[in-house]
Amino acid sequence: MSASHNAPVTSSEPGRVWSEVFRRSRISPHVFVVAEAAAGQVDQVVVGLGLPRATSNSLFDNAHWATPLLDGAVTRLLTYGLPALPSGTRVYGHRPLRLLCHLMDLRPPARALTGERQVPDIDQLLADLDWQRQAEPQALLAQARTAMANDTQDVLTAVQVFFGDQRLT
Repeated sequence: MSASHNAPVTSSEPGRVWSEVFRRSRISPHVFVVAEAAAGQVDQVVVGLGLPRATSNSLFDNAHWATPLLDGAVTRLLTYGLPALPSGTRVYGHRPLRLLCHLMDLRPPARALTGERQVPDIDQLLADLDWQRQAEPQALLAQARTAMANDTQDVLTAVQVFFGDQRLT
């Protein structure tokens, strides 16, 4: 892949703070929810990385997408029917979050977040991204499908926590 994919995407508001786009999930310190207003921008950046995307969509079920990113993933879930199931875009993992902050020209968290061992070096994240781009597509799709399963489980957990009844799913 060309080096142009390593350059940050110019945002409409350079230097925005990461927390304007991402918020910590109440479910896990390793999951970050993307603000709905920024979901399109995040999706555009992720698609531009050239990584495969796993999808699940049928006439009678929710639509679900996942793209592996470093040791995590970016997922999007569109639910239909029951309002208890939260639609949205999520980032799984601290390293993917920090890479997206760099690519989107966001000011990242100043120090390690809850559950993050250390703040990674951006050059190492970019090198790991280049390595990932060279990986076998089937292995990346397997990673994406695992992320979709985890995302679905997080939705079920959220329903149970917030409503106390898993039958809603």
